[in-house]
Amino acid sequence: MKRTRFVNTRERLLDAAEAVVIEHGVSAMTLDAVAARAKVSKGGLLYHFPSKDAIVLGMVSRMISIVQQRFATELANESPGRGRHARTLLGVMMDTGPNAPFPKVQKIAGPLRASMANNPEMLEPVRHFLKTVYQGMLDDGLSPDRCWLVLAAMGGLNFWRIFEVLRPSRRELAGLRHLLTHLVEEA
Repeated sequence: MKRTRFVNTRERLLDAAEAVVIEHGVSAMTLDAVAARAKVSKGGLLYHFPSKDAIVLGMVSRMISIVQQRFATELANESPGRGRHARTLLGVMMDTGPNAPFPKVQKIAGPLRASMANNPEMLEPVRHFLKTVYQGMLDDGLSPDRCWLVLAAMGGLNFWRIFEVLRPSRRELAGLRHLLTHLVEEA
């Protein structure tokens, strides 16, 4: 019971932090604001997150966890063989359906970008995920240059989404996915 309460409080605090960031920006995400939004004492917040950086890291870790879970589910459904990890990454990153992980990631990552830039350690969960996917693509038999191309294309797409630089249409995304899938499969 205590473990469930611990997880629920931690998740409630992360939900509150996300809401504050989305509504008011990262500069408004103070420990007091998060505690008040979560209806938790400041001491309760400090038990779970001893600093603002710890909250940001928690938010980044949770975002990556959502993407990792989705990736693992899709990977389990992907046919074995060459390009399996690459096709899965393309599917997850280019999903525009109702369960797509990136609309929520975009809402949080955009406002958090300054915090992550000032403290690169906060990007460690992202680095770990991408290194794992890269190794999976290599293990599937893709050449390093094709692995890097897929990662670079998805990184660029993610950059566009987070910074709201460009917004390819669904049709354009489908065309890009088709092109990259063809590149992966012809390897």
